[in-house]
Amino acid sequence: MTELRPFQLEGVRAIYSFGGVALLADEQGLGKTVQSLFWITKIPKRRPVVIVCPAVMKWTWQAEAALHFNLHATVLEGLSPSKVPQGDIFIINYEILAKWLPFLQKLKPQCVIYDEIHYCKSLTAQRTKAAIKLSRGPASKIGLSGTPLVNRPVELWPTLKILRPDIFPSFEKFVWRYCKPRYTPWGWQYTGASNIKELNRTLRSELMIRRLKKDVMPDLPPKTRQMISYKLPSYEEYNRAQSNFLEWLRTKSLSRALKAKKSPGLTKVGYLLRLIAELKVEWTAKWVADFLENHPEEKLVAFTMHTFVIDYLKERFPLALVVDGRVTGKARTDTIRAFQSSPRRRLLLGNWKAAGVGITLTAARYFAALDLPWTPGDLFQGEDRVHRFGQKRKVTIFYLAALRTIEERLIKVLQQKAEVLDAVLNGDRDVEDFDIFEELLREMKRK
Repeated sequence: MTELRPFQLEGVRAIYSFGGVALLADEQGLGKTVQSLFWITKIPKRRPVVIVCPAVMKWTWQAEAALHFNLHATVLEGLSPSKVPQGDIFIINYEILAKWLPFLQKLKPQCVIYDEIHYCKSLTAQRTKAAIKLSRGPASKIGLSGTPLVNRPVELWPTLKILRPDIFPSFEKFVWRYCKPRYTPWGWQYTGASNIKELNRTLRSELMIRRLKKDVMPDLPPKTRQMISYKLPSYEEYNRAQSNFLEWLRTKSLSRALKAKKSPGLTKVGYLLRLIAELKVEWTAKWVADFLENHPEEKLVAFTMHTFVIDYLKERFPLALVVDGRVTGKARTDTIRAFQSSPRRRLLLGNWKAAGVGITLTAARYFAALDLPWTPGDLFQGEDRVHRFGQKRKVTIFYLAALRTIEERLIKVLQQKAEVLDAVLNGDRDVEDFDIFEELLREMKRK
C-alpha cells in the first residue's frame, strides 16, 4: 500500500473531522486521488462506493486504486446497465450518470466521490441534476477539485448543494450575498462577487480542505511565466472581423451569421480567437520547431483550444504525442506513459479541456500555451500537469500571443481574474468584479 505524505494524511484526517463530507480543494498536483482512495480503505463500512469522474479519467481511477491500495473497482460503461456489475466500488463518468442513476440509487451507496466536481457548475446541466440526486442518502460525500471555482462564485452553488445543502439551503440567499446580482435587459445576472472573505471563512470552517504547493511542498521548484509575442504579417482580415463582425462572418457562412445575431458579443470573441489561431498557426509551428532544436535534451507540453492546431502540428512533428478528446481509455494512458518514459517523445500536444485534468507530465519542465482557455481555472489546470508532485526542476510557462489582438487582452483579463479566484479559495483579499467575459468586452471597446 502506498504511504501517504504527512500533509496527505492531514487531508484524510480533515475529511474525518468534517464527518466524511468534504470539498478536497488542494492545489493541482498534491494527490487528491490518493487521499480519497485512502479514505475508502480506512472506512470500509462506507460501501458501496461510487466514484464519478470525467470520462477520460475512468481507467486512471481504476488503475490508481489497484496500484496504490490493491482495490478492485468496476468501471461502468454504456448508456444503461445490461447486467448488474459485481463489486462494491464503481467508477462512472458524468456523461452517462443520468442514465445509470436508477441502478446506482438501488445500490444505496454509502460514499460518493465526485472527481473534478467543478464539472457540475451549471444547475441546468443533466450531469449536475443527476449528481445532486445521487448525493441524497450517502453518509460520505467528497468533492475533488483543484479549481472548484473556475470562473465566478455562483458556480460554487451546485457543489454546495451536492455536498452540504444544509449550509446554503437557498440559492437566492447565496447569490444575493456572494454574487453581486445586477439587473440587465435579459434579467438578473449573478456574475459578480461580494463578501468573499466571509465565503472563504465559511467554506474552510464547514467543508473545504485547501492546501497550496508552496506551503506543503516547499522543495517544489518554482514556476515562472514568459510572454512570447507575435506580430501578424497582415492585420487586414482580423481588423475586418473585429470592426464589422457580422458582415465578416456573412462572407464565411450566412447561416452562422444569422445564428450569431442572437449573441453577437460572445460569438465574436470565439470567432476572433479561432481566427487568430489560424493566422498564427505557421508561426506557432516554427516556434515549436525552434524550441525543440534549441533545447535538444528537453521536452515540451503544448496546449491549445483547437483541434486543427493539434492536427497541423502533428503533421509537422510526426513523433509528437496527442492527448485530446479523441484519445481515451488505454490509448490515453499509453500516450502519457510514452511521454514520461521515452527520450524520443519530446512533444506532447493537448487540448485544454481533455488533457487539463488527471495526468502527470513532469518529464517536461516547459509548457506552452499556444492559445488561451476561457477561464483561469482551466489555465491553472493545464499548467499544473507539469508543475506538480514529482517535478524536480524549475518550470517555465510560455504564453504565445498575437500582438494588438484580443489574445493580449485575454491574458490581461485572465491574470486579473486569477487573483479573484485566489481570493475566494485562499482568502487573501476581498474582491467584487469577477466576470471574465464582461471585462473582456470592455477591454475590446477601450481599443
